[in-house]
Amino acid sequence: MKSNFNKTVYIVNAFTHNDMGGNKAGVVIDCDDLSSNDMAAIAKEVNLSETAFVIKSKCDDYDYEVRFFTPSTEVDLCGHATIATFYTLAKLGLIKPSTSPVKLKQKTLAGILDIEIYFDNEKIAYVLMTQTNPKFYSYIDDVKELCDILGITVEDAGIQGHTLKPMIISTGLKDIMFPVKSLNALKRINPDFQGLKEYTDNLNLVGLHAFSLETENSKSTVATRNFGPSVGIDEESATGTSNGALCAYIMKHNILDFKDKLTICCEQGYYMNNPSEIICTGEAIHNDYLIKVGGIGSIEKTIEVTYK
Repeated sequence: MKSNFNKTVYIVNAFTHNDMGGNKAGVVIDCDDLSSNDMAAIAKEVNLSETAFVIKSKCDDYDYEVRFFTPSTEVDLCGHATIATFYTLAKLGLIKPSTSPVKLKQKTLAGILDIEIYFDNEKIAYVLMTQTNPKFYSYIDDVKELCDILGITVEDAGIQGHTLKPMIISTGLKDIMFPVKSLNALKRINPDFQGLKEYTDNLNLVGLHAFSLETENSKSTVATRNFGPSVGIDEESATGTSNGALCAYIMKHNILDFKDKLTICCEQGYYMNNPSEIICTGEAIHNDYLIKVGGIGSIEKTIEVTYK
């Protein structure tokens, strides 16, 4: 390992709303000279849930290689760190503004994935990443058991005017989509986290994603809360894959008016004092759905990491 090596780390909030809230990640650019051990050492010192390391492409198959490290290990992919990475590259002028979406390919350990960056008057509007095609697993028939765990009533569950059950869906991670009738019901959710952990563990799920069509922000389509005690996160302020699965759930059950394409704006983290905004798009193609998830970011600060 190199001695006295310095790198700038951008601390970036992804899925922000009005430059507030979001989910924090570290981003390091120009990492061609770093070894895996170097990256692991930097990520450990940064000590965020994930730090992304950007390596220039060596072929025409992709535009950037991005590697993701937690403080303890390398992971295949991280959604919010991906949004943070491409927001940072565009913000620094390494990706130039365009009147049409800038389409890129990102090489990760999970494969080569499509990225789109949208600009409005040369300012970054949002970054989108394509999700894996949604997989619809099973409905949850015993709604009362889940309502008891969540601390709400059976009458709170569902969407007015629709006959719906919670459903297990994945666009990368398996979650329960759980509709509630009102914003008041969403606010009142107070889970028994041990009970929820046992419930989701038994089904081999990441967590539960509750949503309402009533929202705090008039520009939002849905208000959401995400609970993942099975992966050590009681409540998360911004979750890309869960909202991607929610977009698929909404399309499958025709909850909102749309033809072949749907765009939703998901608000999350409002009851954690960390308001976040996640943009999701869905397109119906041959009895399947193409789901993309994204948002905007905000560079909070930079730090200099020196290590041996």
